Amino acid sequence: MKRIINQMIIFSMLLLIGGLLNIQTIKAASANVEITADENQVTVGDTIYVYIIVSSDTMFGDLEANLTYDEENLEYIGGVSFIKGSSGFLKIADINFSEGAENRKYALEFQALKVGTCEIKFDGTIMVYDYESGYPMSVSSNKLELEVQASLTASDNAYLKSLKISPTELEPSFDKNTFEYQTRVGYETDKLVVVALPEDDNATIGVKGNDSLEEGENKVIVTVIAESGNIIEYTVNVFRESAPADIDINPITPNKKHGSFEVVESDNERFLVYGGKYKLIELPADVNIPSGYTKTRIIISDVSIEVYSPEQLDSEFLLIYAENELGHAGFYQYDKVERTLQRYALDYPIIQGPTDNTHNDFMKSQEYQANLSKAAIAIAILCAMCILLLLLLIKLYINTREKKKRRRK
Repeated sequence: MKRIINQMIIFSMLLLIGGLLNIQTIKAASANVEITADENQVTVGDTIYVYIIVSSDTMFGDLEANLTYDEENLEYIGGVSFIKGSSGFLKIADINFSEGAENRKYALEFQALKVGTCEIKFDGTIMVYDYESGYPMSVSSNKLELEVQASLTASDNAYLKSLKISPTELEPSFDKNTFEYQTRVGYETDKLVVVALPEDDNATIGVKGNDSLEEGENKVIVTVIAESGNIIEYTVNVFRESAPADIDINPITPNKKHGSFEVVESDNERFLVYGGKYKLIELPADVNIPSGYTKTRIIISDVSIEVYSPEQLDSEFLLIYAENELGHAGFYQYDKVERTLQRYALDYPIIQGPTDNTHNDFMKSQEYQANLSKAAIAIAILCAMCILLLLLLIKLYINTREKKKRRRK
């Protein structure tokens, strides 16, 4: 009996020790993911290195996470190969490890674009897997705040060079030192087209309040942010007339004979929708803005997009740089009145009708294509003759070897 009691005591102690060990293992199955930087204050144009440091008391293997950042203030330059993405969203997939580790560090390179406070943080659940068991670990993390400051040489010029509205005009006429204007529109006008150009090309412009005008008083705010972060606002007080009492004020379906046109946002990307999807992309460094055009911004479908406006400020046409569904990028001409979009040919200016020069250029292009076709045919004939000559030489060589063999016999 005493022996049985001793065995039960020993068994109970083993169970207790095993439970304690199991609790210790569970407590250790956690990881900490920290986002740090060399410094929290940077200057526009500076390169910033951001570090992701993963640590745990136990060995861990694979790691998967999504990282977000403010794309207006920061641009992702690069890092390790398994970190993919851009436009404010990065996907980290460090997987298929043959050995575990208790510490790991990743370096990400950013460039500061614009003055302001920005955050770098994880989006959703961070998945860190225990190396031995393969089970997800409990993970804690932080977020990083960076302050992007203007450079010492940054311009503080936040004035507008010009401000135009359509289908009406400003009262009084535009002056960069006048910050408030008046205008009046009829009931049939529910949107105000605003074209604003900054004095300093490095300044950015935002417009709000020009869509969905209500009856009565409305405020349209044009905000200009200088390179240094200095801000000037221009206000347009818009009075929209009330609907006449003798007409039906129910909404009328708009005429879509030219097709519907809108700007939509999806997965942190902006698209023009007009008989297809055109992705709005940044103008590459090796592509020049067409002569006579200046970069500015307008708002379509409550989304601010970058456009290129002609020097003729009351022009009804703007240029937009976008990529079609086949992956071909280029300029597209946007008609502000009819809300249509068509491909813009850089080789030819926008004109009202055909001219002799355009006809001559077209004839030269046709002549060039004809000469190119003739050259291709000539090259094909020469290639065929070369192949035939090569076959004859091979046959001659074989015949010569056969004759030599017969003579030896």
